[in-house]
Amino acid sequence: MKATTLLQHALASTASEPEVLHDWRARILSTILAFVAVLGVLTAAPGIWLAAQQGLWGIAWVDLIALVWVLVLWRSQRLSYLARTWNLLALIYLIGVWFLFYVGPVSQIYLIAFPVMAALLLGLRPALFALAVNAVTLMTIGYLGNTDLHVAGFDERPFVEWVVITVNFLFINAVITLSCAVLLQQLERSLERQRDFALSLKEGQDDLRRVNTELQHTAQALNRLAYYDELTGLPNRRLLIDRLNQAQASARRGTQGGTLLYLDLDRFKNINDARGHAAGDALLVAVAKRLSGLLREEDTVARLGGDEFVILSPHSPMDAQGEARAARVVADKVRESFGQPFMLDGQPYSTHASIGVVVLGGMAQGAEELLRDADTAMYRAKSAGRNRVAYFEAGMQQEVEDKLKLEHDLMHAITQDQLALHLQSQVDAVGAIVGVELLLRWTHPTLGAIPPSRFIPIAEESNLILNLGDWVLEQGCRIQRQLREAGHPVPVSINVSPQQFHQPDFVEHALALLDRQHADPTQLIFEVTEGLLLDDLEQTIERMEALAERGIRFSIDDFGTGYSSLAYLKRLPLHELKIDRSFITDTPHDPGDTAIVEMILSMARHLELKVVAEGVETRAQSDFLSSHGCTAQQGYLHAKPQPLDRWLAHGGRLGPT
Repeated sequence: MKATTLLQHALASTASEPEVLHDWRARILSTILAFVAVLGVLTAAPGIWLAAQQGLWGIAWVDLIALVWVLVLWRSQRLSYLARTWNLLALIYLIGVWFLFYVGPVSQIYLIAFPVMAALLLGLRPALFALAVNAVTLMTIGYLGNTDLHVAGFDERPFVEWVVITVNFLFINAVITLSCAVLLQQLERSLERQRDFALSLKEGQDDLRRVNTELQHTAQALNRLAYYDELTGLPNRRLLIDRLNQAQASARRGTQGGTLLYLDLDRFKNINDARGHAAGDALLVAVAKRLSGLLREEDTVARLGGDEFVILSPHSPMDAQGEARAARVVADKVRESFGQPFMLDGQPYSTHASIGVVVLGGMAQGAEELLRDADTAMYRAKSAGRNRVAYFEAGMQQEVEDKLKLEHDLMHAITQDQLALHLQSQVDAVGAIVGVELLLRWTHPTLGAIPPSRFIPIAEESNLILNLGDWVLEQGCRIQRQLREAGHPVPVSINVSPQQFHQPDFVEHALALLDRQHADPTQLIFEVTEGLLLDDLEQTIERMEALAERGIRFSIDDFGTGYSSLAYLKRLPLHELKIDRSFITDTPHDPGDTAIVEMILSMARHLELKVVAEGVETRAQSDFLSSHGCTAQQGYLHAKPQPLDRWLAHGGRLGPT
């Protein structure tokens, strides 16, 4: 191996910048050992040969031992830094001492290297220690060894002579050593400051990166809060408005068509009230997922709030018939998707949607008008029987405005004494009054009498049904007490809506009203519809039984038009069934209706339930019902609904007008 190659190999480990002074010193040590080893190899052979020629075998052996020592230190990478350094310093010191004895005072140059190298490789304190060792060594060897070194003026005083020599040597050695030590000490402090600054800079950069990341996350979170629904993750109203405005602008330019569907879940409030808000939220999330998986990537499914969803489905431009077909395809697809129940925690939840449809590009100018029109069509679908689809038409908006005004007026009807309960008698086969049903009536100050078929659906959609229900229940308890006090202790039937019955405190509230009005619970019959049985049957049974324990009886109103099954009827604490008037109208002339009535009467006998037939208006109907064992009849044939005072005045027998 050539000398230059060996030297390059020795210096390879010192190529990179040291991070701290300790690393720098370690690299310096490796460099020194490399230089000494390489130069020693190059000069050892001629040096030893010359020493042998001169008979200086001691020098030859010292050179050889020193070279081997350095080579061992150079290659002993496993030794610690301190061990290698002190070995090198010891070698320098011993060579200097040996040369003092063997060569003479000129060898002081080796001793000078001892503290200088200590300062360079170890620091100030080891350097001071090396200076002290040098001073003691030089004084001891020079004076006791009687080494001949002439100093003018001190020929007769060898001790003083070596003191002067030692002091001068120590001064020069100390200046060189301390200069190196102080320089390295300042360098170390500078490196520490740089390291601290670099660390501080790195921490600052880390903080900036962390703050930047947090700002990005915050911006993303704010964007999601601003444009997406928190519960379902769907676009919210703000994002929908933005996309809808763009789609409407394209549709009006003729470059794009599109359909807007406004969905409102049917009977969602019943589910929310009966099974809790957590179940309601889970159902909304499930609906959102089903709708999202149903449509195309370019479609938008948004949640406006509550149980209202909107679908924006753009497509290529079409004529009016094509637009109608495209809208029908999307609406049918959505309706079909609601045909399967939603499984939540292993429990099936059934719900449908009323859908209002608007075609983009019409008279509406912007997104808000489109949503208003779609909402109007949706309410038309809901009023038509729910789970329906309605297309926006001219004139619908006026209907909505009339409906909103009626809803507003209904809010004040209770406090302004516009509502009243009329009594309609129920009679048995021989004409004796066996009960009364309380029917709600509304006399509007400007519109006059408004039929229940018009204002009850409005109350159900706006939650005013709860206020009406409380008012009816309290007035019903008062009327029952008044009938009893007037000598007519007949059962009083009161209609209770599913929304009212599913209120968490309904049982406690109803019993409190009974006590406050001093009503007889055994003379009260709560009429509920079959729809009540669809939501949380176990809770429904529990509440019915709690009320039945106080003597309140239950009747299934409009029986035959809903979803009741024999299994449900057997479990419920029922008192009677009420046959809906739609089956009585054509009985006994229509075979189908007549068969249904006969079946209900037969089933009731087997279940030991009483039966009340509603809508009896002809003698033929009455005779048929009596002959087939119907418990009671109710209708204009026997008595029309009338206020309490008139009912009392006529003994409940005011016939049809």
